This record gives sequence, structure tokens and C-alpha cells, in this order.
Amino acid sequence: MNAILYARFSPRKNAEDCESVETQLERARQYCGAAGMEIIGEYSDKGLSGARADNRPGLADALDHVCREKACLVVYSLSRLARNTRDAIEIAERLNRAGADLASLHEKIDTTSAMGRFVFKLMSALAELEREQISERTSDAMLRHQANGRRMSDRTPYGWIRNPRNPALLIIDEDEQALIQHIMAEHRHGVSLRQIARDLMAAGISFRGGPWHHTTLRRIIAREKGQKVA
Repeated sequence: MNAILYARFSPRKNAEDCESVETQLERARQYCGAAGMEIIGEYSDKGLSGARADNRPGLADALDHVCREKACLVVYSLSRLARNTRDAIEIAERLNRAGADLASLHEKIDTTSAMGRFVFKLMSALAELEREQISERTSDAMLRHQANGRRMSDRTPYGWIRNPRNPALLIIDEDEQALIQHIMAEHRHGVSLRQIARDLMAAGISFRGGPWHHTTLRRIIAREKGQKVA
């Protein structure tokens, strides 16, 4: 099997506790040698935070390459790949859809094996449960505020409209909610926010009479995931 290596280093106060990009890549090379994998690409991001996947060009190139070649993405640890377990799972799901694999040395995860695939399926199920619970808590909080005659803000969030009988309350907009689910599904399947925006406009679907922007989509997705919206 072919392998693509990825490493990331972000400086911290205790630099001696951090594995350098060179060290991470060398350990990944040793792993591939022992596993009989042929390395066809190496990518890295130096001095960049893992908080934003879209701010790491090395990772973007590595994912494109490994998906194109249906290879195995090899990393030293999941913490070098993603900011949290959910992000790592979303990356793994993208690889799985492309017919590619993931191996993490530190966690001893290798989706080229039956046990590795089982572990990731379990992690995926737990992450999905977490997402659903966050969504339920967010919806419950919004409905509770509405029941008390309060709006979350002066701006009506996408997916909701003001109650014509009582403008202080919000009610669900079925059409917008359906579109939100479409947006979330496209995002889970690895479609970029800019491409989703272009596809919506090409289909004649506007954002409340105006154009769609990737920043608008990012806010909607973050809200649906229960994350802090900037």
C-alpha cells in the first residue's frame, strides 16, 4: 500500500515536550518501512495552530493527495492531525469515502486492519451521539428562551422566523431547516463551504434574497454543532 505522511509542529512553552516535524516524519517513515508501505508523499505545517484545519495548507495538500491515490495517511498522533477527536473522525470519514486509510502511531490506530476500522467506527458512533446531544441542548435552550418570551438576538437566525402572533417569539421555518440539513450533509461529505455557496446560487437558492457566502455557511454549521459562533 502507498502512504502519505503528514506532520505538524506548533511551538509551546515547553518545546522539549514537542516532537519536531522532522522527528514525526522519521517515526512515520520507520512505521511505513516495518509495515511494507511505499511512501509517495510527505507534507507538513510548521508553527501553525491545529485549531483551524483550513489554515493548514500542508494538511489540505496531504488530504487531497491521499484521497486521490487511495493511499494511507500516516501521522505521528491524532493531535498533530486535528484539534479534537471529532475533527479527526471527520477527516477519517472523508478518507473512508475516498477509499483511503488512516494510521496514527501514538494511538496505534490503523484503518487498514479490521480492528482499526472497528475502533474508528466506535469513535464515530460516540461522536455522532455527542453531536446529536449538543444539537438537542441547543434547540432546547432556544425553545426555552422563546417560551419565556425572549429571542436569542435581534437578528432572526437562519432556519427560524418570527411568530406573526408574537414577534418576541420564534418558530421553525421548515424550508430553511431542510436546507440546513442539506448544507450539513454536504459539509460532512467534504464539500468546501465556497463550493456549497456556489452550488446553492447556481440552483437559484438565495440567502434570504441575497447571495450565499462561505462565512455565512460557517456560522450556520457552527451553530448547528453547538460551537461558539464568531
